[in-house]
Amino acid sequence: MLIEELLRERERLATLLVSAERDIENAPEGSLRISHTTTKPEFYHRKVSEKKLGIYIHKDQIQTAKALAQKNYAEIIEKSIYTKQKLIESVIDEYKSDPLKASYNNLNPVRQQLVKPYILEDADFASRWLSIPYEPNPKYPEDKGQTTSKGEKVRSKSEVIIADNLKMMGIPYKYEAPLKLKDGSIVYPDFTCLNVKRRKIVYWEHFGKMGNQEYRNNDFFWKLKNYGPSGIIQGMNLIMTFEDEENSFDFLTYKSTIEDYLLR
Repeated sequence: MLIEELLRERERLATLLVSAERDIENAPEGSLRISHTTTKPEFYHRKVSEKKLGIYIHKDQIQTAKALAQKNYAEIIEKSIYTKQKLIESVIDEYKSDPLKASYNNLNPVRQQLVKPYILEDADFASRWLSIPYEPNPKYPEDKGQTTSKGEKVRSKSEVIIADNLKMMGIPYKYEAPLKLKDGSIVYPDFTCLNVKRRKIVYWEHFGKMGNQEYRNNDFFWKLKNYGPSGIIQGMNLIMTFEDEENSFDFLTYKSTIEDYLLR
């Protein structure tokens, strides 16, 4: 998370630096002197350092004064950006080396087995999460007539598409794992996914029969009503996808949303 923010800030600073450097390059040679000896400020163009007072800038040459002022401002910004860039690079280097994770990785394997690590590599964290056993939804096992590339049995072709794309994108998931809601009821979201970077659980419900009124009432609207009080909210930790008889499921329609929820 911090690395991502630093990379975005580094990119922002690089954009600002381009603007500052352009203003410096396009400005006239020399600097601006402002005199306050009269009721109105007067502007002077110092073309060479020897002429400290500079040449008076008339009203019809105000663009010269603006360009010189912008140049001075750009030079200040440029120095500040250089300082921040050095700081950002040093922090990024420190976090990439990550001595906290290295402290565990550098232990010999026997000692690693004896301790509980405070920080796990992403792959280890995902592996441990996936290794936690669970009892999948026991209802209507006969409906699981589709098979994913992992060999899992799921209930629809659309769920095969979702599962196979999650696998291809490297997103850990559990199919129809139990979830206890605030009221004590147990539900089985279609997919319980793990955003490894954020160490965050995100639930994915695919509503595949939206043209069926009974299905909408008993499944879609029921979950919409009961998930919220349990802190499962669309836009935060819940993905919802849809289809009906006339509108088939297209994973690409949701791909950018999936990346935002589960990969960033």
